Amino acid sequence: MSLHLLMYFTHWINQQLSYPSSSQLTETHARWIFVLLSRIEDHIAADDMSLLRNLARACLGLLKVLILQRSMSVELEEQPNVGHSNEKCNEVMAERSCWIIISAVVGVWGQRDLWMDAEAMLESC
Repeated sequence: MSLHLLMYFTHWINQQLSYPSSSQLTETHARWIFVLLSRIEDHIAADDMSLLRNLARACLGLLKVLILQRSMSVELEEQPNVGHSNEKCNEVMAERSCWIIISAVVGVWGQRDLWMDAEAMLESC
C-alpha cells in the first residue's frame, strides 16, 4: 500500500513540474513521503524498485527547479516563505526534503547510480 501511495506522490511532483501553476507539494507532503518510505521493506521486487527510482527522479526534477528559483531570485533567498503562511507545514516542499528522499532511496535500497543523475542535475544548474 505504501508503494502505491508513493506512486501518487511521484505523479503529483511530475504534475507540479509540468504545470507550475498547479498545486505545490508542501513540507507536510514531504513528511508523508518519509513515513511511507519507512514502511517499505528493505528488499523489494524490481517493479517496486522502479517506483522508488521514479520518486527519486521526480525529486531530482523538483530539486532542479527549486535550485534555479533560488539562484535567480536573491530576495527570495532572504525571505524563503514569500507568499506562504508562516507555519512550517504549509511551506513549499524544500530542497532539503528532496535530498532526504533521494538519499533514502539511494542508501536504503542501494540505488547508488542515482548519485550520477544528481551530479548531472547539479552541473546543469
